[in-house]
Amino acid sequence: MSTPDFRNEDPVWVRYAEMTSGGHDKFYELTIHLHDDGLFYVQKRWGRRPDAGGGQIKVEYYASLDSAQGIAIGMLREKLAKGYREVERPFGAGQRVRREHGPDFYAEGTEAF
Repeated sequence: MSTPDFRNEDPVWVRYAEMTSGGHDKFYELTIHLHDDGLFYVQKRWGRRPDAGGGQIKVEYYASLDSAQGIAIGMLREKLAKGYREVERPFGAGQRVRREHGPDFYAEGTEAF
């Protein structure tokens, strides 16, 4: 199964946290997307601030929103326990998400379709 691309879709659920203390300047984002296949996809994205849509990405899927949300909340709690603080997601943060697998459609000279 190939991983769906959620770069141009609004998430069903989103949480965003940052760590800007102790010499750190990074972000961690969790989003949940409902895909046409009926599965709920938890997308984890993390990297250095400022968040211009970069960073790394990992996607996992679950059969229900409750299970996806439970997993995502657990992941967020782990980050908050490490010193991250939940903040409002920056405008445009999800617009230029690069992927760690597959082509980067935003690379210069690459056609998206």
